Amino acid sequence: MTNRKRKKPPSGGYRDPRPATPRAEPERRRGFLDQILAPRATTDSAMPKIRTSVARGCATIIGLPAFVIGIFALLVVVWIVLVALGYQGPFASLVSALALPPLGTSLDAQLATSIFGLSGGIVGITAFVLFRGVVIALLTAAVVEALDTGGLTTAAIRDGARALPTSLATSVLGVAFLTLSSFFAPLLGPGFGILIQVGGLVLGVYLFVFAPVIAVAERRSLPECLTRSMRAARMPGVGNLGMAALYVVPAIAIIIAPGKPGNVIGVNPSVGAWVLVLVVNLLHAAMLAAFAFRYLAVADEVPEPAPRRSAGRR
Repeated sequence: MTNRKRKKPPSGGYRDPRPATPRAEPERRRGFLDQILAPRATTDSAMPKIRTSVARGCATIIGLPAFVIGIFALLVVVWIVLVALGYQGPFASLVSALALPPLGTSLDAQLATSIFGLSGGIVGITAFVLFRGVVIALLTAAVVEALDTGGLTTAAIRDGARALPTSLATSVLGVAFLTLSSFFAPLLGPGFGILIQVGGLVLGVYLFVFAPVIAVAERRSLPECLTRSMRAARMPGVGNLGMAALYVVPAIAIIIAPGKPGNVIGVNPSVGAWVLVLVVNLLHAAMLAAFAFRYLAVADEVPEPAPRRSAGRR
């Protein structure tokens, strides 16, 4: 047998004409927080300015008599029910009747404690939170339809029922924000405690105010609405955090103002108290319309989460 000679390896100066294919790096698996916080758009957004949004929100609410009449009728029914349950005032607390979570959730906790006491407060706040979720869902559906068509129809009731799970979730998250802020506030002293409480309210509005709007306009599932709301809030150059603070801080100032009408115990509020409560709640509805207007203007720009890859077999 003859031994075959092995081929010599190519010399050091030889180059393979075929270019080496770069090795693709495996895609990093995206976790839950990555889907919420990323991706973040790098370009400037076309979201309307805060002043334009607030003006459009006020025009939407005041321009339709159905909003003014409906909100006033709702306040009358709420006050009658509260008095029937044993609430003795002050009537001025209802300035937060239509406040967005978690700002409005503080009123739910106050009413539950005043009517049912500490022992029945859990049951009471659950009932008030459920009621707020229903009201915010219906109001959001009406606002979105008014922004789209300039009018209101009975279709808003159907859209509101579809957005009810998301609206209830934001109300429940409002309770969580209030609980956490009230827990950490005493640990940091009075000065920082107030900042923590106000910051918790601002953060709650900032992250989740778009969720019911998304549920109405895009008919997404509850987790998608919450995560998409957070991604929309974090879009650069839109000032959503500043608008949330612009909404929360004046609302708190109205709540704690000592000399406002209706700030006394009693079940017979004055005309001035009714006017104050109605005007402030119309402003709450106008701010909801302003936030909805901002989201609908940039809904196509909100980045979608990257799909999660299943683990491959070895």
